[in-house]
Amino acid sequence: MKTEPAFVKFPEIPHLMEILNILDSDSLEVYEKLDGGNTQIRNYKGRIFTGSRANFLNREENFRFDWFKNFNRWAKSNYSLYNLPENLIVYGEFMSHHTIPYSSKFVNKFFLIDIYDLEKEKFISYKKAKDNLEKRFGVKDIFFLETLAKGRLNLDQIKTLATGESRYTSYGREGVVVKDYEKQKFAKLWETSVNQTKKGLIKEIKKTLLSLQIPREYKISSDYFASLVYGELKRSGRKNISLTEISETIKEVVNKI
Repeated sequence: MKTEPAFVKFPEIPHLMEILNILDSDSLEVYEKLDGGNTQIRNYKGRIFTGSRANFLNREENFRFDWFKNFNRWAKSNYSLYNLPENLIVYGEFMSHHTIPYSSKFVNKFFLIDIYDLEKEKFISYKKAKDNLEKRFGVKDIFFLETLAKGRLNLDQIKTLATGESRYTSYGREGVVVKDYEKQKFAKLWETSVNQTKKGLIKEIKKTLLSLQIPREYKISSDYFASLVYGELKRSGRKNISLTEISETIKEVVNKI
């Protein structure tokens, strides 16, 4: 008998500059992008399964970062999660220090990012997901993001939102995520993609290293490693950047992670 569900990874969200056609919609919603750990929660056959971006957190070797244990401990002690139906996957950001220090009241807290319905094979709208968790299933101790804007938005408006003040930290927003639930299309825009300074490049490379989840012991001089970061930054909208600059900046960054 199957005792563990299939792992369903949260899809990679493309950079806004890659899919600008997402803006051709009247149904956009914009949310602050949080610099936490991508996680998931499922209730399956009476057990709570927790996951990172890549795996379920049910084996010691999967606990690659210290915050994994904090997240796992929080989820396994939150008995209201047993109210979740098996067809839903709850994705979230578990707030721990990555590149942006958040207010202490938000550290080690779970923020809802999205809920995926396995039966309908689609993401539920954020408002409906929030209502279901709070009112229908009675799930406790979850934080929710505020909607920064709705409707038809142009690139300049989204850039302004990406560089705005954060309600969670005095350091400003990491960026924003643009969502169209009707078309099931999402896109992200980092603040550092808007403000393309050297300081911003260092921040962006640091975020990229963390998002790619490449082990620290990886050979930093590797051309392959540098090319991964290079490709990610090009997709984010950084056009005038070279592999040499990436390699040199990585050396500045890697020992600070």
